[in-house]
Amino acid sequence: MTNYNINRNRKPLTDADISKGQDFDAFLKSYSGAKPPFYKTGTFYMSVVALGLVIGVGAYFMTNEEDAAAKTAYVQPAFNGIDVADTVYKMNAAEGGEFIYTTGSLIRVPEGGFLDSAGNVVKGDVEIRYREFHNTADIFLAGIPMTYDSAGINYHFESAGMLEITAWQNGKPLKANPNAPVKIAMASNSSEEKFNVYYLDTVKKNWDFIAKDKAVVVGFAKDTTKADSLAKGKSTASLSPPLEVKKADKKKPSFVIGFEPAEFPELASYKGVRFQVDDEKTPYDKKDKEITWEDVSIMRNTDGATYTVTFTHGVITRTYITDVVVNAEDYAAAKKVYDAKYVAYQAALKAINDKNAADDKSLEAKLLNADGRRIFDNDQAMRSALERRSAIDRNNEKEDMVVREFIINDFGIWNSDCPSSLPVGETLFVKLFDSRTKKPLVVNHVILVEKGKNAVYTYYASDLRNFQFNPDAENLLWAVTQDGKLAICSDSDLQAMVGKTEANLTMTVSAEDLKTAEQARVALGIGI
Repeated sequence: MTNYNINRNRKPLTDADISKGQDFDAFLKSYSGAKPPFYKTGTFYMSVVALGLVIGVGAYFMTNEEDAAAKTAYVQPAFNGIDVADTVYKMNAAEGGEFIYTTGSLIRVPEGGFLDSAGNVVKGDVEIRYREFHNTADIFLAGIPMTYDSAGINYHFESAGMLEITAWQNGKPLKANPNAPVKIAMASNSSEEKFNVYYLDTVKKNWDFIAKDKAVVVGFAKDTTKADSLAKGKSTASLSPPLEVKKADKKKPSFVIGFEPAEFPELASYKGVRFQVDDEKTPYDKKDKEITWEDVSIMRNTDGATYTVTFTHGVITRTYITDVVVNAEDYAAAKKVYDAKYVAYQAALKAINDKNAADDKSLEAKLLNADGRRIFDNDQAMRSALERRSAIDRNNEKEDMVVREFIINDFGIWNSDCPSSLPVGETLFVKLFDSRTKKPLVVNHVILVEKGKNAVYTYYASDLRNFQFNPDAENLLWAVTQDGKLAICSDSDLQAMVGKTEANLTMTVSAEDLKTAEQARVALGIGI
């Protein structure tokens, strides 16, 4: 992953380049004369020679095209001379350093973080070039491919933030030192956990999956409570299900015992309560009914369904495990009371579980914040970054900052991405036309973007036979003409294609060449 091939100043092909080598008429001239056996004619020999020449010339051009394709940079800006600018930081390689990007991202460079082409640790002054991409306009301008091939399936990336970092000394590129990697806490606009870390291998022309990404919320502007101070006891033990009474069994002994409703509130709502002996657990002695008992105590057992009843007379005691029952004539009313209590119990249980789930989420957030504080605590640079971000965006009232950490083992382009498929919609056969000249518009590819989604979907010319977009989203279509001008198709024009199988799609081509990246962002719509 150490080599990368990036051309930020490509030149458009000229007409001479396009037509070069395309004239093969010399090999197709006819031959007239006598007709001896074909294998003895000059035609046969000339055909063999001509065929050899055609194959040779064809092979020459094919080889040249393959060489040209191999040399073509994988990352090419959309417009000649326009790109997302680097921010340049200078430092002493032996000392390391920390730098703050305009978004608030923190770049930490350790001592000995660079290697030369021979693998030696670099000393002396080093130049770091760094930039970030947080919206579809910048991704488009930079010409960074956002397709990902995995097991032969082509995906399109949705990004939570992308960066490029390179290092130079005396005009020569340096390598990252894997034993002392640069670490970047990149500011992100998303705290979702669906993203992965990828590195762009411009030699293999594909993204390499590195690891599952993790967003860390760092908050310094407010005094956060330590996570371990949260109440960790989340239990529903204090909430007991209602006691379900049974219908009395006339064959089993039972007692009517007075009790205080405040002491046994679970029984107070039932009429005609009796305590029926479970004679399998505590066999009943019929002689006990002849004793005049002096005292009786009731205790609810830990199973929540049975009660222990103890009778006392002097030194004589009898203890029985009992079920709570009611007579047959009272059972229907008791069942109705129980059903109402059970519905109320379920509602209360749900409320407790919902609160526990919310507490879990809050605890997780605080743990992430605590993790972030362990990483960045006492880091004045990060505090300054937050202040700078607030200064950049006056409307930003957030006190927290979402960052994603990258461990840079190779210099180049790194991305926090989520692979996704093309938008789903009706399949269309699309032909492009210039809205001004009404002539067919020839482009290498078009970029489909959905407002509110940080993803670009690439359709090459051959893909326009099977063009799809999400009609429920607000969409734009961007392209670059052969003469380097911006072409845009509005959402209303795209929506007009809904319900069709074929469509002539007109794109508005800019009358003037774009001169700067800022001008291009305005033309594209930076809010996309």
